[in-house]
Amino acid sequence: MLDHMSGGPAWSRISVVTPSFNQGKYLEETIRSVLLQGYPDIEYIIIDGGSTDNSVEIIRKYSSWLHYWVSEPDRGQSHAINKGFFHATGDIFAYINSDDLYEPGALAVGSSRISRQQPLLVGDCLIFDENGIKHTFKAGWPEKLTYLLKPFGSPFAQPSSFWSRSIYELVGGFDEYLHYAFDREFFLKIGLNGITPMVINQPISRYRDHAATKTAQTIMFYKESIPIINKYAEQCGLNEADKNLLLKSCHDEIGYLNVFSTWKQKGRYAGLAEFFRLLVRSPWLLSQRKILGQFRRLLFFPEHDVAEVKNV
Repeated sequence: MLDHMSGGPAWSRISVVTPSFNQGKYLEETIRSVLLQGYPDIEYIIIDGGSTDNSVEIIRKYSSWLHYWVSEPDRGQSHAINKGFFHATGDIFAYINSDDLYEPGALAVGSSRISRQQPLLVGDCLIFDENGIKHTFKAGWPEKLTYLLKPFGSPFAQPSSFWSRSIYELVGGFDEYLHYAFDREFFLKIGLNGITPMVINQPISRYRDHAATKTAQTIMFYKESIPIINKYAEQCGLNEADKNLLLKSCHDEIGYLNVFSTWKQKGRYAGLAEFFRLLVRSPWLLSQRKILGQFRRLLFFPEHDVAEVKNV
């Protein structure tokens, strides 16, 4: 159980949004982790993207405890989250995906620490799978905001965060053109407004690691980092040379991952063809050990084991 320390307004209304699509396998556990918080003023909103599994049946089961819910096609996760907050009236906002969980007492901690002077709170997150807890993602905040420009440059796990309604409105919510890196871009915008979070080193949530999680779509995070770098590099104090170096590293990694993707989808010879196209575009990659390792795997790795090579 998390401790509830005083310091913020007592029992502020917290609006929690859960975006979901065909996550019936995990959804009920997520819902129960929110509703069983014992928090006296929670506004829980579920935005389902038109699921075809048993998700709607599960949502209806808990509908009398929900502030709002809908099941209809949307334009992706970031759009669903913004749709949810459109119906929110709380002073404190948070979202938790339909396969993650809150730790007991999480909302009380969020309520006690968020204030006008401290509009963002982040905490630790327990990473778990079907075998139990794997490790703890320790929360932090970078000295330089350029860290948030990097793919997978998240200093804390998103489920373990709360922020004020005013900050959400100030930065304009989540960018609906982004589908993978939208939360990192959201917190970058907050940082660019001169706000640093209160960091508490205790678990607030649990992130479920499973094969279908979006985090496994590595190549998409690199692709979405490119417009983020182009848009915010100057505001983060990055000079043109360092910006181009960061962009180059993203393009190189996309090319490297695309070789694996092509191999997995179309077979070894298509993967080799993609590998040589990559070297024609970026011959400097030959100096990297992992590129040479990739070539060896393309030549000698068992075809039926390719799925184990890389998540792309």
